[in-house]
Amino acid sequence: MMNLVMIGILIRRCTLMSNLFIDSSFLVSLFRQDDDNHELVKQNRNILEDNKCFISNGIVTEVITVLMMRTKNKQLTNLAYYFMQDNFTIVNEYEISEYNDKVFSVFKNYNVNSYKVSFIDCSSVVISNHFGFDYVVALDNGFKLFDDIKLYPINL
Repeated sequence: MMNLVMIGILIRRCTLMSNLFIDSSFLVSLFRQDDDNHELVKQNRNILEDNKCFISNGIVTEVITVLMMRTKNKQLTNLAYYFMQDNFTIVNEYEISEYNDKVFSVFKNYNVNSYKVSFIDCSSVVISNHFGFDYVVALDNGFKLFDDIKLYPINL
């Protein structure tokens, strides 16, 4: 039987949870031990445990593609795929009306004079705003350019 202190801790933890959209950069770094940000992600993996985490179909596609291209490791790619399936809520971005048009609008806005952010990164802005996520967890510097999302603070 739980005591009142434990119940209080659980209630507090639940109310402190944020809804986070996890970018592929964080996930690729989690699985690639030779990635420059692997240790940083390991030190911050509690982000995934302490919050409600979401990804999109596009994020799944990008993580699997990048991992297989860079590692050629089928076992690691399988591990990453099932980890995402089991640990995140996968939102269907194609439920968003005129999704690609909205993403392309963001893409054009942030890439006016030169290429700064990818289409998939721009999709994170549209998805996060549509679903009302509190923060985006990303390691790509391009995310710092986006005015209309909040980046989750990662401990360095």
